[in-house]
Amino acid sequence: MPYKWLLPKCAAAIHHGGSGITAAALHAGIPQVVCPFMLDQFYWAERMFWLGVAPEPLKRTHLLPDTSDNVSIHEAATVLSRAINNALSPKVKTCAVEIADRMSLENGVLEAVKKLKEELSCPR
Repeated sequence: MPYKWLLPKCAAAIHHGGSGITAAALHAGIPQVVCPFMLDQFYWAERMFWLGVAPEPLKRTHLLPDTSDNVSIHEAATVLSRAINNALSPKVKTCAVEIADRMSLENGVLEAVKKLKEELSCPR
C-alpha cells in the first residue's frame, strides 16, 4: 500500500473514494472526507458515511465549482471546511479508530482463500 506510511501521520484523508485509498484510510484509523467522481467511488463514499468514518459525500461541484467567481469559490470552500470539521469530530475520529482496531484483527487473505476453496469445493 503506497499510503501505509503516510496516512497514520494525517488527521484525515480527503480523497475521491477509490477502493485503495478508502481501505488505506480505514486501516490507518483516520476520518475521511470523500468526493466521488465516477463508478464505485460513489458506493465507497456512501459506505464510509454509513460506517460513521466520514461526513456525507461531497459533490464534484463542492471541490470544482462550475464558475470561478468569488461567490462560488467561497461556497465551495465553506462546504469543504464543514466536511473537514465534521470528519475531525470526536465521534467520527473514535469510529475510525474502532474500525481500524477491528480490521487489524482480521486476516483478509486467509479468509478469502478459505472462501474460494469452499466455492470451488477444494479439500482443505
